[in-house]
Amino acid sequence: MKKAIKTILTIYMLLLLTVTFGINNNNISLLAATNTNSEYVNTVTDLKTTDLMGGVTLYEQKMTSLLNGDSQKAFQEHFVQWVDLKKENDVRIVTWTKQKADNWAASTTREAAIEWEKYHPGWVVVAGTNGDFFSNSGANTKEPTTNYMQEGDMFRSEYSKLPRSVIGFKKDGSYIVGEPKLTENMLLHIYAEDGSVLEKIPISGYNTAATSDGITLYTKDCADTYDLTGYTVCEGTYTICRVANTKNKSVFIKGEMNISRAGNAEEKPCMTREELKEDGTTKTTTVREFYIATKNQEVVNKLKSGVKVKCQYDFVDEWADVINTMGYKYDLLLNGKSQHQKSTNADCYTDHPRTFIGFKEDGTPVLMVIDGRGKTAAEKNYGVSLFEGAEIMKLAGCVNAYNLDGGGSSTLIVRNQGGGFDVINRPSDGSERSDANAIFLVM
Repeated sequence: MKKAIKTILTIYMLLLLTVTFGINNNNISLLAATNTNSEYVNTVTDLKTTDLMGGVTLYEQKMTSLLNGDSQKAFQEHFVQWVDLKKENDVRIVTWTKQKADNWAASTTREAAIEWEKYHPGWVVVAGTNGDFFSNSGANTKEPTTNYMQEGDMFRSEYSKLPRSVIGFKKDGSYIVGEPKLTENMLLHIYAEDGSVLEKIPISGYNTAATSDGITLYTKDCADTYDLTGYTVCEGTYTICRVANTKNKSVFIKGEMNISRAGNAEEKPCMTREELKEDGTTKTTTVREFYIATKNQEVVNKLKSGVKVKCQYDFVDEWADVINTMGYKYDLLLNGKSQHQKSTNADCYTDHPRTFIGFKEDGTPVLMVIDGRGKTAAEKNYGVSLFEGAEIMKLAGCVNAYNLDGGGSSTLIVRNQGGGFDVINRPSDGSERSDANAIFLVM
């Protein structure tokens, strides 16, 4: 009799556990308890921490999370790695893209870090990730998908509407998120020898008929010739020129002025110039010209040979102090609330490798990469939906978080003791992908 009662109790307990915890072919369901403050996330391994330079800390841990936050789905495993920093330190957050003169270009996150240090002697990159989504199919221009500024240079003024948006990083270390506010006109920035801006002059037109009472900019993408008789043409050589491959074709030019001369009937900047050599052959030289046409002699006097200039739209209003921007697609975490639970949008619910940026209550940033698309069944490295990413970013201390480019682009690097850079995560392509831009913690 006692044996029968014991058997009945055992069956009852098994049925009770089945009802309480659910049955899942892969792992436990949502109703099971977790070992974190999120009912959607479990830790698999102990948290590994590594102190880097400048109060930056690297964290590495394997976790499981419930796919799309949906109790009908499974908990899946993935490697999670992120960096954060102490509030009071000398670390800045910056953005960077490959410094090719003529066109948009891509580089790996490590290559971008090395190049950033080359252009900023005395500074070092402590850690960083890949950045915004970009054109890597179709036209394949390597151009970021929305607004992009680095160190005050507005490489791409145009921006996209939701679900894409922009994060702006200000001089004082604070950040702003949303739709950027821009000047109505492009501006000609004229620099002093010490690098300070002497003056900003509104540009009346760009690759169009010149206006008699303003200044007109002509660049390498100028399709037609223009009659500039009666105007002074101030010739310059650019070091960087970026043209947005969009309907408005916004432009960014940075360079140095050369000569001023009288305009002619058919004017158009040259990319190359041919010279006849003594042996009768022709030598082709890259010149990278841009023109500023005006009838205003005061402007001409300011554009003397050797004067450095740039032409761009500027930020205004609450965006005026922004010096670096990074585009993203989809909010993850807003005021502590995770977004996209049980989303029906494939962008959001699919388990991919992901790159996230988030901010704690005190405004300090967190950069995170979650691996996915594991190459073997034993690796069990699935990736996450956006809701899962939001829950994990919340566990990392964030109150707001945003989704950067993921998939094969997802890369987290840190500075090693030899002064080089290590890739901490496991890029799903098997190696680093070249991306449009990157975001770094520097000091």
